[in-house]
Amino acid sequence: MIVSILHISDLHRDPDNPIRNDALLDSLENDRKRYVESEATPIRAPDLILVSGDVVQGVLHDADDAEGKLKRQYDEALDFLDRLAKSFVAGDRERVIVIPGNHDVSDYHFRRSLAAIPIAADRKREIVGKLFMPDTRMRWSWPDLELHEVADPAMYERRFEAFAQFYNEFYQGKRTYLTDSSKQIDFFDYPSFGMTVVAFSSCHNNDLLNRQGAIHPDCIGSAGQHLRDRSFDGRLRVATWHHNTEGSPSMSDYMDADIIQNLIDREISLGFHGHQHKPEFLDTRFRHGPDRRITVISAGTLCGGAAFGFRRAYNVVEIDVENRRGRLHLREMQNDNLQLPIWGPRPLPATASTFHEFTFEPPPAPLSRHDSRTVALIEAQKLFDEKRFDAAVALLVPHLTSEPLARRLLLECLGHMDDMASVIRYFDPPKSEIEAITLMDALWAEKDKVRLAEVLAMSLIASSVDPALVEVRTKYARRLS
Repeated sequence: MIVSILHISDLHRDPDNPIRNDALLDSLENDRKRYVESEATPIRAPDLILVSGDVVQGVLHDADDAEGKLKRQYDEALDFLDRLAKSFVAGDRERVIVIPGNHDVSDYHFRRSLAAIPIAADRKREIVGKLFMPDTRMRWSWPDLELHEVADPAMYERRFEAFAQFYNEFYQGKRTYLTDSSKQIDFFDYPSFGMTVVAFSSCHNNDLLNRQGAIHPDCIGSAGQHLRDRSFDGRLRVATWHHNTEGSPSMSDYMDADIIQNLIDREISLGFHGHQHKPEFLDTRFRHGPDRRITVISAGTLCGGAAFGFRRAYNVVEIDVENRRGRLHLREMQNDNLQLPIWGPRPLPATASTFHEFTFEPPPAPLSRHDSRTVALIEAQKLFDEKRFDAAVALLVPHLTSEPLARRLLLECLGHMDDMASVIRYFDPPKSEIEAITLMDALWAEKDKVRLAEVLAMSLIASSVDPALVEVRTKYARRLS
């Protein structure tokens, strides 16, 4: 099954932004119609929406009515995301993943948490040492040439208060967001898609005087512990955060790449972020051990100022979970009227195509069970990786009715073996769209037109809107007519 993700980032919603909600939503709906129906390479309509930070523009501490202005910005964002969810995912807010970015940090509360620190001559060495410690509470202000300290930790945590209120309201109380950065993590599980998304805040200890991004170590540890539960066995692990992980020597507002290595160590296969206001695709390899990588995708800014050489943009990412393949489609603003954007395809850097195809690492082997089924699945996966498909099939067949993972892996084995008779034997009737596609191909190859006609009439196939299945269904319906 193909899962399509609408990946938007850096919304910078603000009543003063030239792109109003009505025009923005209408432009995204128009573009969806184009890429689903009209373009040479059709794209599946989004199943999930991922918002990777900077939901609002933010308000400086010395603005008049700073808290009121911030509230109005979040009201604007809430209206937009509410309507976007209704239009793109039938109003199911559980299919919308939202995280904060650095612009969601309240400068008003941050500044109120500070106290000036006089720099006495006999304390210079001590102060410099503290200033550059990890998670330091010391802050240096270059514009003022002054040293400050976060003297009120409770007030400092309140810099996420407005985002937390917005988050709780958007999810209608079903999800809550805490201002404690050690607990700023959420999990979005999609069993029908075979996928779990871990939503991190990369704004730990982040503010306008300490711009570096970071995920709290407790959140990374919590992700590892949470995903060990047997209910997540076989799920593709996806993560989202806000900050990019590299920058020029003059920049400091990016995240330590070692955090990415820790995500790989938790066997997360895909990552999505924003922040840099430009689209990017990276395959990052683990440098401390096994040859495993994370595939990282960055979105441009939807409503902010684009990076040099780019325009405002967003992504649509199609994920084939079972076959571990994906397509990244970059959608970029085509015109210059900031009030009325028109979106269209743009090739990613270093490519000539309107999409970029990629592969990604598999989910981790199930470790929460040690029964015979688990041992068989692990061994079958090894045999599959070694291209010993016959031996893998022999291990998988006894577990077809009790283990969904065995069913998916068996289908892949038989496909590599071109064993159409066995596809019909084990996957008729089909239980998923990918099984239906493979079964139709097998029935045609085996010249069983009678059964193929019966299969085409099945509800799973006849009512499907999956583009790949629709294409195969149409092809065989024409051949049988």
